[in-house]
Amino acid sequence: MQIGYAIATVAVTPTQKSDNNRPSHTTANGKIQPNQSFIRELATSFDPKNMSHKESMALANDLMKAGEADLSSAFLPPPLLKANSNGSFTDMTGTPEGEAIMNKTFNMFESLSARIDSNKNNRVPTKTLEDAYSFLEKIQIARKTQRINEYT
Repeated sequence: MQIGYAIATVAVTPTQKSDNNRPSHTTANGKIQPNQSFIRELATSFDPKNMSHKESMALANDLMKAGEADLSSAFLPPPLLKANSNGSFTDMTGTPEGEAIMNKTFNMFESLSARIDSNKNNRVPTKTLEDAYSFLEKIQIARKTQRINEYT
């Protein structure tokens, strides 16, 4: 006696969202892209080639509020910790020394490039940092180009 059965296979296809239930800055594949007005607004608030850690923190906060948590993580400044002689750490937030560090300016493009290179050397994923670099390039372009008035 032979017992056999057929295995049915079904191809799984992702459900396409219709445009009426998707935010305006979501692409067809579901990835959220910051809209142009948001990028223009950010472009007027800082220069990526000469920004402070305070501006970096403000950018991270703005991206977090816009729903870009992954992207915002690339712009968080380093923690303000000071190593003491006994091996413990002291939080420098709100101190004059901590404020001097937060006001220090740097080139975010160079910082992200160095972090990408370091991650590649250590075989750590770099996608978020590369996305952040691309986002900064969009901001830099928005800083250099005039806004087009569609109604004139």
